[in-house]
Amino acid sequence: MTKNLAKSSASLIVITDSNDADSYHYNFIFNYLFKKLNDLDFNLKKTFFISYLDQLEIKNYLEKLDENLVLITTSSSTIDPILDQLKQSIDSVCVLKHADFYSHTALLFTRLCKSNPNLNAFINADHLVYNFERTHLLNSDDMALSFLSKKINFTALCAKVKHSISVIEKCIRKKPSNRQSCISFNGGKDCCVVLYLYYACALRLGYEFPLNVLIINIKHSFAEMDHFIDSEIINFFKSSLNFIVFDDTSKSLKECLFELKSSNDDLDTILMGTRRTDSSYFKTMLEFSPTDKDWPEYMRVNPILDWKYSEIWYFIRALGLPYCSLYDHGYTSLDSKMNTVPNKALLKPDGTYLPAYLLENEELERESRTKHAKL
Repeated sequence: MTKNLAKSSASLIVITDSNDADSYHYNFIFNYLFKKLNDLDFNLKKTFFISYLDQLEIKNYLEKLDENLVLITTSSSTIDPILDQLKQSIDSVCVLKHADFYSHTALLFTRLCKSNPNLNAFINADHLVYNFERTHLLNSDDMALSFLSKKINFTALCAKVKHSISVIEKCIRKKPSNRQSCISFNGGKDCCVVLYLYYACALRLGYEFPLNVLIINIKHSFAEMDHFIDSEIINFFKSSLNFIVFDDTSKSLKECLFELKSSNDDLDTILMGTRRTDSSYFKTMLEFSPTDKDWPEYMRVNPILDWKYSEIWYFIRALGLPYCSLYDHGYTSLDSKMNTVPNKALLKPDGTYLPAYLLENEELERESRTKHAKL
């Protein structure tokens, strides 16, 4: 079905109370569904009714629509009965009752994306993350999950996902404008998890898009990593991201952040993919941690500080998220070509390497680095 979505047309209708047309609930529902339909390339016709209109008048209007998809919902469960009556007389209308809004919406968009798992992971990101304990087996036939499930405590991982959500939600509520925050992204597995969590939370909370993504390029970067960021990440997240890129590899991280501060006055918060096992520097790091005194002033937000290596990979594989192809060739921790090699713990007798997510001993994760530097 997704192959022809670009040629499809849709009407999006929200029935709302007469005094509710400018309310948060109305605008949130409309923008939430509008973004999902727009990301599926539907040709949208913005339409809405308010509840004091005669139901027969609404019914007559709906019957005249010839769109491929007519989506109708309410801004409050108190007016859900209107949908019950309309649904009895018009089978072609797709009804999303407010009382079960998120679950019904997820079912609808899962159906629309059924031939494209990657697209479903993007469109339904908020549903998959906020219901991870029930949706984690989308790729249940993945042999990697069988291996990883023996290395994690699933209940503990679900608790960590919920906690990460709470950290990101707190960040978003403190920074109501998308101009105020960004995510630092280097293409690594940890950053991929945080980016997806950030996107899912932003979608669920009605945050403004696009999300800012900070990329500070490094010397001697892997071509595979460059391709992953420039192609796969952009293709996956479509127009939901705004990239702030520093290409001058002669400049240090600190210099780039000073430039960022001078060119983006509003931006004062950076989400990071830091975990405590990254280095001793992060052992006592807080989830909300200001930069050191000799650095430009930013609030660092660390949503996955206590996630373990296997939990990162379980999350990625379970939801079918994109990741750099180098991980499939024995690299367990990525930086530049000058200090990153395949992990010897994954070396096979034939000279090739097992993928990163099959690492038995998590304490060997950093063995892919030929040297360890404080970042």
